[in-house]
Amino acid sequence: MFKSSGTRDVPIAWGVCAVLGAIGLSGCGKQEPKLTGTVLVSMADNSYSPSIVRVPVGGSMVFINTGRNDHNAIAVDKSWSTEKTFGNIKMRPEDMSEVVFSKQGVYPFYCSFHATPDGKVGMVGVAVVGDVQYTPPSGARGVLAATDKASGVTRRVPQDYPTIQNGVDAADPGDLVLIDKGEYTEAVFVTTPSVTLRGVDRNAVILDGKFELGTGIMVGGNGVVIENMTARNYTLNGFFWTGVKGFRGSYLTAYNNGDYGIYAFGSSDGLFEHSYASGSPDSGFYVGQCAPCKVVLNDVVSAYSGLGYSGTNSSGDMYVVNSRFEHNRTGISTTTFDIELNPPGRDTTLMGNLVSDSGLDNEAAGFYATETLAGNGIALVGTHNNRVERNTVLRSRNNGILIVPILDRHYWPSTGHVVRNNVVLGSGRADLAAGGLGTRGNCFAGNSYRTSLPWGLQTLNGCEGLRLPIASDLSTTMTFFGSIAQIRLGLFKLNDYRTRPVPPPQPNIPGGIDAPVVPAVNVFAAAKPDLDAIKAPSETRVDPAVKP
Repeated sequence: MFKSSGTRDVPIAWGVCAVLGAIGLSGCGKQEPKLTGTVLVSMADNSYSPSIVRVPVGGSMVFINTGRNDHNAIAVDKSWSTEKTFGNIKMRPEDMSEVVFSKQGVYPFYCSFHATPDGKVGMVGVAVVGDVQYTPPSGARGVLAATDKASGVTRRVPQDYPTIQNGVDAADPGDLVLIDKGEYTEAVFVTTPSVTLRGVDRNAVILDGKFELGTGIMVGGNGVVIENMTARNYTLNGFFWTGVKGFRGSYLTAYNNGDYGIYAFGSSDGLFEHSYASGSPDSGFYVGQCAPCKVVLNDVVSAYSGLGYSGTNSSGDMYVVNSRFEHNRTGISTTTFDIELNPPGRDTTLMGNLVSDSGLDNEAAGFYATETLAGNGIALVGTHNNRVERNTVLRSRNNGILIVPILDRHYWPSTGHVVRNNVVLGSGRADLAAGGLGTRGNCFAGNSYRTSLPWGLQTLNGCEGLRLPIASDLSTTMTFFGSIAQIRLGLFKLNDYRTRPVPPPQPNIPGGIDAPVVPAVNVFAAAKPDLDAIKAPSETRVDPAVKP
């Protein structure tokens, strides 16, 4: 049924493997995987993220304790655990353990230190293995269907229901849960589809985790909308959709949360818009493990985080447009990893974004796993066929736009990218850079820049006509080695996410409480951007003497 192994410091080892692979060495040995898919699950204090995990038969879950307390994961039916024996076996902070699944089924699991053994209360999760239909239970009403119609019913918190969770539990598909001004110390789980959660004032409706609760609002139902509110001080995520079809987050603020700010995992047909995220040690906005995604990020701002936007194994109709990523350790990163399903990441469009001051700001949060990419404006890591056009990338500590491969369990080259008509200036190492063996088939045209690694990268690798095989500079990846060495020596000063700057007040949803209620069904069809209408941001506060 399962195989389990516990190790320490595996993330650093994976980082070393990634670096060796990126420069064409094989210091980690051959990495031929026997698995058909792996998903990484974080153990925080006191939640799993993601808590609903889908893996194929023969696939695995890798648990990592990212919290400050001891944790574990045990199947309710006792068929597997994160250790080979049961009892008071604990995973200490930074410990990792892998469980391999050979049998299809649905397996609820729990932490024996922080949940009930029936897997219903506390730190609990569900592993869905194989082609199994699973919908989170919706109380006594059973499984409900999504709808694209508003019901006309408004359930008010706290006037009608004392807590947000009470209002959500009472709601039917199409209902509006309207939340009044106040501070709510809750971790809300939404399973009913097509519910809209709306705050009356984005800056005054505040979910506060007090650095004790895991996620502000987690959604496991299709078609759910969250809008016009703030989530702060959670140990994991501010707002989180997992395993759903149809989602929308609008006019949201998420700051100083311990993993991600605004997050979609294994989800498709969605939109994040007019939202702000800051102070996340991983990333402000994250979309992962979707193929095709059919997801749009439009007019979002991400600041003071490890990564402004991160997309791992997010592929197909994935758009990040008209947004700002400023003062993050890394601005935008699209990556491939074997620790999520559907690798490699591919077919992402990055257009009309302003990316600035990456790796230069001492106020950004971060943690060791994101530091190997710190200082890059836009990084394409082991992904394929991304379109990077009409962005303005300024003042990156290392590279403005970087293309590199990665070695996880497979070696993933970074190929087929189109980098065109961007303004890239003021980078510490190179404005345009490509490194590692296998980094091929990428083209550069019309970019305004001053430096490149290798020299002549755009001249010799244009998007039309003859192209010469000078497409990679091996020294580009050497900065990874320095980062890993500094991590091992404890030389990185990583800011505590709990003390990052508080964002200024943000705009409210137009129409306020009277705005139309529109469940998140067929979202992508309406949200898909008109790429021809997108222009590059005009800000270029760097020496204007640029190389055309």
